[in-house]
Amino acid sequence: MPTNLPPEYFAADKKFREAESASAKISALEEMMSTIPKHKGTDKLRADLRRKISKLKSVKQKKKGGVKHESEYHIEKEGAGRVVIIGLPNVGKSSLVAQLTHAEPKISESPFTTWQPMPGMMPIDDIQIQLVDTPPLNKVHIEPELFDLLRTSDLILILVDLQATPFQQLEDSLDMLREHKIYPKQKKGNSENEQKINSIPFLVVVNKDDDDKCDEDFKVFTELLETDLPLIPISIEKERKIEKLKSKIFEVLEIMRIYSKPPGKEADLTKPFVVKIGSNVEEFASKVHHDFYQKLKTARVWGSSVFDGQLVGRDHILHDKDVVELHL
Repeated sequence: MPTNLPPEYFAADKKFREAESASAKISALEEMMSTIPKHKGTDKLRADLRRKISKLKSVKQKKKGGVKHESEYHIEKEGAGRVVIIGLPNVGKSSLVAQLTHAEPKISESPFTTWQPMPGMMPIDDIQIQLVDTPPLNKVHIEPELFDLLRTSDLILILVDLQATPFQQLEDSLDMLREHKIYPKQKKGNSENEQKINSIPFLVVVNKDDDDKCDEDFKVFTELLETDLPLIPISIEKERKIEKLKSKIFEVLEIMRIYSKPPGKEADLTKPFVVKIGSNVEEFASKVHHDFYQKLKTARVWGSSVFDGQLVGRDHILHDKDVVELHL
């Protein structure tokens, strides 16, 4: 065995020897792989670990007995949008999900604690956004199904640690997404990006912005960072700027809330319909009921851009928190 292995390797090796389940053993082996220095002297060890991982995965599959198994990565979409959180080990993904939702992911200072995705629902006023915690990104092995999950998201939240190596963390995360042909959705007019199929809104969240000094560090980070991606600093531990993050998620999702008012009745202001920014009355009607799209004649709208109860046509553009009365 190579003599220059770091202490983290032996800690992961201890986890492997103590692990009882195949999933836990695989997680420990992947952690061991990530700690091994890359040079000729470690090639044999790395190959041996790969064989062990492959064998364990094969055994795990056989134990399913050929019965069709629904993947842990198959998560039913809920709420007004899906936000999948990704990042390298120990950036705080699970802590963020725990703080923003009622989910209870396993949280530890040890890397690779999360080995399967966990969803939770984040309330924003009168709607719910689905957040999904995911296993940490690493260059050794990532379950291909993670990228399938990412492709179903409405927003990819990339979490980095301001007090560690935020530039490298962001670069590594973006590289792994690009390798699987997942690209950030840019502003309209960027023809190069509009041609990319898997174009999804990205939001970079910079954790450990713990105090005023860290605010200055974040300012330097943004000045040196060459990206058009939206960024926001937070501190999960200090609970700084968490409400601003929720508002930013809502903004980047580009959604709005529209309330339905049946003719002659009060509007239901407790359960809004969620539509994309720029949607018109016609598109809202199809959300309320698929038959309304064909039958719709006119509508009355209450909101910031119209007179109360103003009569509008099918192509009238709606705004967040408008109240709409459909006339069929």
